[in-house]
Amino acid sequence: MNNVYASIKRISKCVDSKKIVFVTALLLSGVVVAKPHTEKVPNVPPGAYNQGIDIPDQAQAPLPDGTPLQILWTNDTHGFFLPVYHAEYSEIDSYAETAATEGKVGGYAQVAGLVKVLRQGIWEQNTMLVDAGDTFDGSPVAQMTRGHAVVPVLNAMGYDAWTPGNRDFAWTKADFMSVTGELNFPMVCANLQDAATHQFVFPRYIIKQIGGLKVAILGLTSLAGGGQGFEVLGGPIPGTVLENSISALTADIRANENPDLVVAISHMGFYQDQKIAAHTTGIDVIVGSHTHHNVYTAPTVANADGSRNVIVVQAGSHGKFLGQLQLWVQDQQVTSYSNSLVRVTAQTLNDLHATPDSTVEELAEQAYEPFAEYLDEVVGQSTTVLERRGDTQSTMTNFLTDALAERYGVDGARFPGIRYGSSIIPGPITVGDVWNIVSPNFGDNKVYTFTQTGAQILGALNNGLNTEYGTDPYQWNGGDVFRFNGRVKYTFKVNAPNNQHVRSLSVTKANGQAVSLVTNGVPVTANLGTVFTFASTLPSGTPVPNVTAVDEIVSYIQNKGTVGPTIDDRTVQADSAPTNVTDIY
Repeated sequence: MNNVYASIKRISKCVDSKKIVFVTALLLSGVVVAKPHTEKVPNVPPGAYNQGIDIPDQAQAPLPDGTPLQILWTNDTHGFFLPVYHAEYSEIDSYAETAATEGKVGGYAQVAGLVKVLRQGIWEQNTMLVDAGDTFDGSPVAQMTRGHAVVPVLNAMGYDAWTPGNRDFAWTKADFMSVTGELNFPMVCANLQDAATHQFVFPRYIIKQIGGLKVAILGLTSLAGGGQGFEVLGGPIPGTVLENSISALTADIRANENPDLVVAISHMGFYQDQKIAAHTTGIDVIVGSHTHHNVYTAPTVANADGSRNVIVVQAGSHGKFLGQLQLWVQDQQVTSYSNSLVRVTAQTLNDLHATPDSTVEELAEQAYEPFAEYLDEVVGQSTTVLERRGDTQSTMTNFLTDALAERYGVDGARFPGIRYGSSIIPGPITVGDVWNIVSPNFGDNKVYTFTQTGAQILGALNNGLNTEYGTDPYQWNGGDVFRFNGRVKYTFKVNAPNNQHVRSLSVTKANGQAVSLVTNGVPVTANLGTVFTFASTLPSGTPVPNVTAVDEIVSYIQNKGTVGPTIDDRTVQADSAPTNVTDIY
């Protein structure tokens, strides 16, 4: 097993949970196969944009055989149409220095400026730009406008196709249809149906002529999507229902459309995409999203009948990367490819002689302006980096749960393991930052108080850890484990059967009484009926009257003046299996 782990090279930047068990299984089974021989794209060596190295002149190097196609994409921008700070879990201690050096990342105007430059030369007529969803919910302005403020910015980008992500269904069915109805580019989704009629909501695929290639583009929304009057084909754990549907669809596309290439835009997740690739036929490329993975070197996965090696890519989140995949296609097969993550920073634009797109920039500023005075108000200071991600805790949610517990004098506080939200660097905290911390759209911007027994706390924790560290990617919903305040402490093992991950669990009540719920992996039965008081921003129990969650946290910060949350011992991993893996090399 150690040799298998060693073969997963440079899995180091511990950012996004995952799933060593599944990666190991793939390696042992041979599903993840070696790349075909790849002629590196002469003008875009991998990592060039991250490292600032010189880019060779494409005229000085021979091009691979076949017809070129460049796929550029964004995914999981979460409504952040302006540049933001965004730290990964592994960067908590170093990100303040990184931010001081590179500034903010992302922003649609910056992305559009890079797209314009990357379309030059042989790529001028041979480039497609797509988005893989989670587009309308996340940023404060996106939440306040139910996604509508983002639309004019998106419509100026020149996208060729889009598929929805799970957070794009954050509001009502009418909201979803309204905001998507305003888009001026094609929407595709092969597995999203109207719950009442069971009809597909969007075309399952489209055909685009990109330069010299006929490209079929299909969409796959998240298994955690749907709701609000929609359903995902096959349900949340689709198995062969979805797999057979995809294979049948691609067979039909190839028989009737005769495309040179079939590209799936997927919001299923990086490991889910690899399972889909291995269990279906007909797809050449999966442009992925949902799990916020920074995939610097794309794996290939042998498909179900061995006829194709499917390239699987993803480009982080929050607009910090523009994904770039360059292909050469001959006889309806990819003969060579190269992928890069173009880090969207001022330095990258400068290095590539690009400038932010002025039209997109103006639209983004216009979208933000009505909310600027409110969101830019400074309410306090932070001495540490507040970031969202981490399997079981993060500085941002440690702060939020501790604040709720202290403000309401309860034993415990909890918050869902959502992954979106920009980061806060040491310095001023604004109202907009609080919106990022609370993410009031994940709930209803209220605070709820309620009670839970020890058994209920353990059950919620088991459910989260079972999902986070299970063996079937279809059961991974893309979020992280429920967060608790610092008086709820537990140790856990990654490599354990369902409902046996928790090795110890205790809750110290607000009055100082410590209650042990699990010891040495065994529940303390006598204490599981103990009742604890809780607070949360998720609907549960009784809403606190006449307050909003955002205002409560603003008031808390104002009273404190300065905060400085850290990673602490509220959760401790008890085995040595890697966690939080985002960077797949």
